[in-house]
Amino acid sequence: MRCIFAKGKQGELLFFVKGALRISWRDLASRLHAGYTTVRDWRDEKYSISERVFKTLVKMCPNCKHFENYILDRKMDNWGRKQGGLSTKQKGRGFLDPKYAEKAISWRRSGGRTGSRKWHAEMKIYHPMEYYQSQQKKLRQSLKYKHEYQDRKYRNLLELEVARVFAESGVQFEYERMYRCEDKFYFPDFTTNSAIVECTYWDDVEQRAKELRKKTADYTKSGPRRVFIVTFPEYKEKYSRLLRGSNATVITPEILREMLGGKTGRV
Repeated sequence: MRCIFAKGKQGELLFFVKGALRISWRDLASRLHAGYTTVRDWRDEKYSISERVFKTLVKMCPNCKHFENYILDRKMDNWGRKQGGLSTKQKGRGFLDPKYAEKAISWRRSGGRTGSRKWHAEMKIYHPMEYYQSQQKKLRQSLKYKHEYQDRKYRNLLELEVARVFAESGVQFEYERMYRCEDKFYFPDFTTNSAIVECTYWDDVEQRAKELRKKTADYTKSGPRRVFIVTFPEYKEKYSRLLRGSNATVITPEILREMLGGKTGRV
C-alpha cells in the first residue's frame, strides 16, 4: 500500500528522521534498502512512500510516529500508474511492440542481463574512452536539456547563466567535455583553457560537497587547471565551508562575471 501524505509532510518526515538520527541521505537510503535517488524522489514528493517504508522509518525513529496523523489516504501499490499488463500486451505497446522482437531475441542470445553486465565490465577495461563516450551520449538523451542559449541547450538555469557569462566575456569553453583523470573519466560542466567549472545548487549540500571534493582532487592531479564551483548566493557559504582545504574555489555567477571583467582575477 502507498501512503498519501498531506502536501509537504512526506518530505518533512524524511528530513525529521535524517536529522534525528544524524545520518546522511545515503545512509538513510541504505537503511531503507532503497537507492539514493529513490529516497531523494520521496523527499521531493515525486512519489509516495509505501506502508513498509513508513513502518521502517517509525521503527528506526519512534519519535516520527506522529506523522501518521498526516496520512490522508492509503492506495494500492499501482495507484497513479498507467494501465498496463494484459492491455499493454494485447496492443503490443512499449517493449512488447513487434519491432523490438528481433532486438529482444539478440539480447537473450548474447546472455541477457548477465551478458550485458559482462559487456559493460569488458568495455571499461579494454575500451574505456569509447565506453564513457557512449554512456555520456545516452545520458544526454535521457536528461532534459531545456534551456537554450546561442544554439546550445543546458540542463538548468545556473548552467545557462554561466554559459551566458562566458559568452559575454568572450571566453571560449567546452560544455560537458570528457575529461580523463588517470584511470577515471569525468564530464565537467564547463572546461576552459585554464579552468574547470562545476555548477551546483543541490539542497543536499553535504553529499554534493563530498562528491565535488573527490572530483577536485582528481582534476588537479591531471593538470594545472584551476577548479571553480559555481552556486547560487544562498549556498555559497555552506559549500565554501565544506570544501575548505580543497583546491576548489566556490563562487557565484556574479563573482564569475567580475573575475572575467578583470576586477578580482581571471578564470
